[in-house]
Amino acid sequence: MVHTLRRRILTEETFMPTWTTDDGLNLNYKFDEGPDDGPTLVLFNGMTQSTEHWSSQAERLSPDFGVLRWDARGQGASDVPESISMEDHLRDLAGLLDHLDVDRAHMVGFSHGARLALAMAARRPERVDKLVLCSLTAEPTALARTIVTSWKKTLEHGGLEAMSWTALPAILGNRYLEQHESILSGIVRASIRRNSEAGVEALLDAMDEYPDVAELARDVECETLVLSADEDLLVTREGAESLAELTDGTHRHFSGMGHTIPIEAPERFADTVRSFLR
Repeated sequence: MVHTLRRRILTEETFMPTWTTDDGLNLNYKFDEGPDDGPTLVLFNGMTQSTEHWSSQAERLSPDFGVLRWDARGQGASDVPESISMEDHLRDLAGLLDHLDVDRAHMVGFSHGARLALAMAARRPERVDKLVLCSLTAEPTALARTIVTSWKKTLEHGGLEAMSWTALPAILGNRYLEQHESILSGIVRASIRRNSEAGVEALLDAMDEYPDVAELARDVECETLVLSADEDLLVTREGAESLAELTDGTHRHFSGMGHTIPIEAPERFADTVRSFLR
């Protein structure tokens, strides 16, 4: 059995249901069942996000869909194994869907979560209806790679708080930063509360071994929507357009925001997703 670091976080997540994987990990999730016989959508967290980050989106989308939020292994209130692979994530989600009696669902992923959602569509197509990929590129730039490396080094030498501060200007657009500058310390504190150094380190290490985004995209057969933004330092418009082309999907580009589109423009994000999935 995989040895895990059990984390007890006194937040809303602590009191959500958990599901136990085949290798003995407890994964945190929240399932809003939505309308009777309505379609289900799965929301995939960014790397240092948790189910809490999707609360406002779940509220907006649950009148039309069953909404499943989940903390992948290493995230939020879920257990942290010694190592993580993409296949672990896919097996975990398939098992969780079985546990909830959900045969197929729409997949909506943000950033790291978009990579998982993409892999689910490519490797488990029988479980996927439509696919939304937010803030993901088929062609990572040198700038994007360097930013991620800086996070790794900051986590290693300065800890989670230092990494959280380092990440803010890379993931949030200028307008959002201007409007919320007074609460940035609170955002960092929340990130520390919802994560562990071991979990973030395991996910960063795992990303180096994930399948190539472009290769996965070529195997996607379902209807796909790719979302990007003009102030995103990690995802260029060209990289997002390339991803949409590889999936034979549609691309939408937003102005005046950075990497975290669902947080910076929550209503536009929900409206765009709802319109695409109907």
